[in-house]
Amino acid sequence: MGEVGLILIFISLLQGVTSEGWSMKALPRRAISSSCVVILCSFDFPSHSYTALHGAWFKYWYRWKYTIAYTKDPNYAMATFVGRAKIIGDLERKNCSLRIDSLRAEDSDVYYFYVDAEGYIDHTFTEPVQLQILDAPDKPVIVLLKDLQEGTPAHIICKCLYTCPDNHPNLTWSELLTSSVSTITENGGDVSALLTFNPSFKHHGRTLRCTCDYPQTSHRVVNSVTLSVKYTPQNLSITSLDMINASWINIIEGNSAVIVCYVESFPASNLTWRHLNVPMNRTSSNNELWLVIPHVTSRDTGDYQCVAENEHGAVEGFITIAVEHAPQNLSITSLDMINASSINIIEGNSAVIICSVESFPASNLTWQHLNVPMNKTSSNNELWLVIPHITSRDTGDYQCVAENEHGAVEGFITITVERRDSNEWKAGLLGAGICLSVGLSGFFIFMCVRKGSSTGRGHSAQAERMGSSPPGEQSDRYWKRGEGKAGIKSNHCVDEYRGPVYENCERGWALRNQKKDEKDLEMKSIRGLNPDTDDDLYANCDFAEYSVYGNL
Repeated sequence: MGEVGLILIFISLLQGVTSEGWSMKALPRRAISSSCVVILCSFDFPSHSYTALHGAWFKYWYRWKYTIAYTKDPNYAMATFVGRAKIIGDLERKNCSLRIDSLRAEDSDVYYFYVDAEGYIDHTFTEPVQLQILDAPDKPVIVLLKDLQEGTPAHIICKCLYTCPDNHPNLTWSELLTSSVSTITENGGDVSALLTFNPSFKHHGRTLRCTCDYPQTSHRVVNSVTLSVKYTPQNLSITSLDMINASWINIIEGNSAVIVCYVESFPASNLTWRHLNVPMNRTSSNNELWLVIPHVTSRDTGDYQCVAENEHGAVEGFITIAVEHAPQNLSITSLDMINASSINIIEGNSAVIICSVESFPASNLTWQHLNVPMNKTSSNNELWLVIPHITSRDTGDYQCVAENEHGAVEGFITITVERRDSNEWKAGLLGAGICLSVGLSGFFIFMCVRKGSSTGRGHSAQAERMGSSPPGEQSDRYWKRGEGKAGIKSNHCVDEYRGPVYENCERGWALRNQKKDEKDLEMKSIRGLNPDTDDDLYANCDFAEYSVYGNL
C-alpha cells in the first residue's frame, strides 16, 4: 500500500468532519529509527474565497519554531530535514499528511501544521502532533477477543507497528493450531494477523508466538502468549509412594498411607476424597488433593474415590487399598449348631462344620481333632470339615487354626455324638430275653410231665412180664425192649422236637453200635442200675456243653 492509500484511509476516518472554524486532526506516531514515518493529517477552515493554498510543518525546539517542510518554498526548510521531510497530502482536499524519511533519534518532538490561504488569511494550528522515534520496533501486541473455552471458536489478534510504506513488516505465527486460519490486515499505524481456531484442553497452557520482521531495518520482534482454555476436568490420576499398580495398593496394618489425586482442568477443580461414599476431605485451591491416613487398620480396606469438578464438568477416579493384617474374627458355623461352642449329632448322621476368618493375604486354615491335623487349605479364608457318617470315635474338641505371614488365630468347637434310640434298644433286648426264658421254661415242664407218664407205664408192664416169662425170653424181650427204647429216644430227639436241645442225639443208636450199648449195660450193672428200667431216660443222649441246660 502506497502513501496515497494511507492518506485515503486516514481521510475516510475523518470523513464528515467539518467546521465553521479552524480545525486539524493528526495521529501521534511511534516510528523506527532509520525507517520512515507518515503522519496522517487533515484540516478545515471557514468557507471563504482564496487564490491558493500552501502548508508548512514546524518543529518546536525550546519554544522556537523551525520549519521542516513548506510547500511554497521547499528550500525554506531546516537543513537537517532537507530532502527528508515533505507534505504528501493534497491541501486542496484539506489533507495535510507529512512524510519523514531516514528517521533519527533527534526527530522525536512535537510538530505543528500551518496553512496559508492566499487572498484570505494564514493560520497555525495549535494542536500538537507527537512523534517518537524508537531504536527498535515494539513487540507485537497479542489480543484475545474473548476468553478461550473448549468447544467455542476463538479469535486471537497479533498487531505489529507499521508506519512506513517502504518497511512493511512480515507477520507470522509460530504455528497454526488445529483447524486454524490466519488473516493479515492493515489499519493505519499497524498491521494485524487474526488467528481463528477451535480451542480444546490440549491447547491449554501452550505458548503461541507472533513474530514481526522488518526487511528495511533488519529488525525482528517477537511476542508470545500462554493460552488459557477453560475446559472440564480430565486426565485424573492417583499416585502413591506405596503404589504397586494404577488401581490398588497394599499397606501393612499400622503403617501410614499417602495418596495423591491429580487432575487437569481450567479453572481449577474442587477435589474431594470419598470412602464408602462418605466425604473425607476436600480442596478447591488447585488441581491436587492429598489423602493421608497416619495409622492404617483393617477398617480402612476398600475403594477410595477422588471426584474433581468445576463449572464446566466433573470427572472421578478410584483406587483400592488392601490392608495386610493378621487373621481375625474367626468364626465356626454349622447347620446343626446349637450354640457357639458345641453341637450334638446323632450317630450315623453327617456333620458339616465351616471355619471362616478375615485376613489379608488369605490364611492357611487347618482342622485338628485330638491335636491331629485332618485337612487344610490355603486357597481362601474358609475351610469346610465334612464327616459323612459320624461315630462315637468322632466325639471331642475340634480346633480350627488360621495363620498368615502376619499372625495366627484359632477357634474351638465340641462335637457330642448321641447313640441312635439307645433306650428303645435296651427295652427291646430285655423283652426278647424274657420271652425266650418263658418259652424254654414251658418246654421243659412239658418234657418232664411226659417223662413221668412214660415211667409209670414201664414199671407196670415190666412187673407183669417178669412174673410170667422165663429168663431167656426175658433177655430176648429186654433186648427187643432196649431196641424199642432206642427207637423211642430217637423219635423223641428228632421227630417230636428238632431244635438245638437234642441236636447231639443219634437216631437208632442201638442198631448201629450194639457193642457200645452192651458196654453201657454192663456199666449200669456195675453202678447198681437196673438195665431194664426206664429211670435214666436221657442216659444215652450226649448233650453239648452249650445246650439249654448249660445256661440253667
